[in-house]
Amino acid sequence: AYIHAEGLFAARGSMSSALVNAARRALTQRARTAPVRSFNTSAPMRGGDGEPAYIHAEKMYDIGATKGRAAVFGAACAAVVLIGGYIPVYAIQFQQRKAAG
Repeated sequence: AYIHAEGLFAARGSMSSALVNAARRALTQRARTAPVRSFNTSAPMRGGDGEPAYIHAEKMYDIGATKGRAAVFGAACAAVVLIGGYIPVYAIQFQQRKAAG
């Protein structure tokens, strides 16, 4: 059974075009059924009469009205300095324990 060369190329061409058409149909069908994504937001929550929803929101960042402001910020600064100084000490102790075996 001898197949003519031109007939072989024609058969291959029709098979590849059939595959291309099937792939094209599959992609267009998938594009039609693909879900639409969008970014949805809502309006900020407000309390009654235009007040903020969070009851302490108005005073939350009012540093001037903080009671015992000097003590609070002094304690915060002391904590930062102590933690910042202890981290290298702990790192050195940890390395020495690991090196000791």
